[in-house]
Amino acid sequence: MLKKILHKNILIFSLLIFFQSNELISENQSASEWVEGISNQALVILGNDSLTDLNKMEYLENIFIKSLDIKRVSLFILGPYRRNLKPAESSQYFDAIKNFISNVYAKRLSSYPSGSIEITKTEDKGKRGIIVSSIITFNDRPNPISIDWWIIPSSTSLYKVFDIRISGIWMAQEQRSTFTSFLSRNNGNILNLIKKIESQKN
Repeated sequence: MLKKILHKNILIFSLLIFFQSNELISENQSASEWVEGISNQALVILGNDSLTDLNKMEYLENIFIKSLDIKRVSLFILGPYRRNLKPAESSQYFDAIKNFISNVYAKRLSSYPSGSIEITKTEDKGKRGIIVSSIITFNDRPNPISIDWWIIPSSTSLYKVFDIRISGIWMAQEQRSTFTSFLSRNNGNILNLIKKIESQKN
């Protein structure tokens, strides 16, 4: 039992060092290298058989929380209802979105095994950001998947993720459609949306 706990603690420590080392070198990375770094972090977690499914989810959520531009994504998915967001509600709303979106992204990714990433194209959209296209080939699965990363420059780190397109579906835009539909049926009430988000995040 003690050996198992020690092994797990060493594993956690190693993962933390891996994440921190990637953050330290990020200042000199191109957009494609930055995306490749995030992807490899996730693939290392997916391929580690010493981690439970719950551990993998927690680590993946941590990656997304650090990498996503939460405020920009949160406002985007409100669509025209962003003007309904009151200052007193904003902190609670941003926290709810952070937990919900990172959980959704991690849950979708955790269903895949480990594999390798290949960057296929980088498209500079100017002020709108950069689209980095990639192909991920998963172990023991014959068909790779395409993932496009919409990233934007950040004042707190080199880049942040604004949206991810998996097999043709932009995930933030998918959530925007769902949330605005809910708000249209609830008189644009943000508090109702927050309650709905918090009830579904697990």
